[in-house]
Amino acid sequence: MSELASDRQIAGDPLGWSSATTSSRALLTDTVPLRPALAPASTWRSGVLEQLRRLSSLKPNWDSEGGLVAKADILNSAASLIDEILRHAPAIAEPYVRPTPDGGVLLAWQCQRGREDLEVELETPGIATFVYSRNDNQDPVQGIICHDGRPLQDDDVVFLRILGRFGSKG
Repeated sequence: MSELASDRQIAGDPLGWSSATTSSRALLTDTVPLRPALAPASTWRSGVLEQLRRLSSLKPNWDSEGGLVAKADILNSAASLIDEILRHAPAIAEPYVRPTPDGGVLLAWQCQRGREDLEVELETPGIATFVYSRNDNQDPVQGIICHDGRPLQDDDVVFLRILGRFGSKG
């Protein structure tokens, strides 16, 4: 997985990533068309979609280190994956949303007082990589999620089992 954009890299937080999500019901704009939601409503879905929309307004070199801007197909893929995640794990906590320097999107969850982390990175439409790690010296679990309508694969099943560990009270 590529390096996550650190808080230092987005100093000043111009897009409001560290603040609470907006209550706006706005979906991604015309430049990033969004398919209708198949997921149940969540308290945070619209805020995460707004954060994804804001990623489309970043300028090249947004991190002062040559950071690329995520393209519409990657942002749509992230929105689609959010809906798929909510369909399978409706009680999951809100993810952190960050751009990656290579033009991708990172969704991250943390639970149990920082002892477990789940990072999902999208760099190719319909495909995401995930890393689940625990701070107890166990090797991380890694895999590839194909969320393009194909039947579930082994990594998809592992990912769905991990999602349950990141409930909204996690």
